[in-house]
Amino acid sequence: MQDDQVERNLQGMDDLDFDGWNKGDWHGVFAHHHTDDVLVDWKGQDPTHGLQEHIDAMKAYVEAAGGAPPQITSHPIRFGSGEWTCVIGEFENGSRMVTVARWHDGAIAEEYIWA
Repeated sequence: MQDDQVERNLQGMDDLDFDGWNKGDWHGVFAHHHTDDVLVDWKGQDPTHGLQEHIDAMKAYVEAAGGAPPQITSHPIRFGSGEWTCVIGEFENGSRMVTVARWHDGAIAEEYIWA
């Protein structure tokens, strides 16, 4: 059962990054994979509290980066245990980010991102 939960959550992370993030689908796929009260720590800055605050912060990041989301091309490292997952996202320019997430009922409730 635990392995099934981890695999579902890892598939959710694939969907979140490859469809939600890459396409800038903030209120569709991206929102679907986060709880309404999600807590997100982005690179150790002040965390966001709630889905809309997280979306606003990611939109601001994208605008500062040129207006289009930097494309995530793969998750070369991905694993999890219980309600936690850890994914390395590789961007098309070769840079990477690490996302550690705690999932609740199929959506991210807590997220820690380092880029």
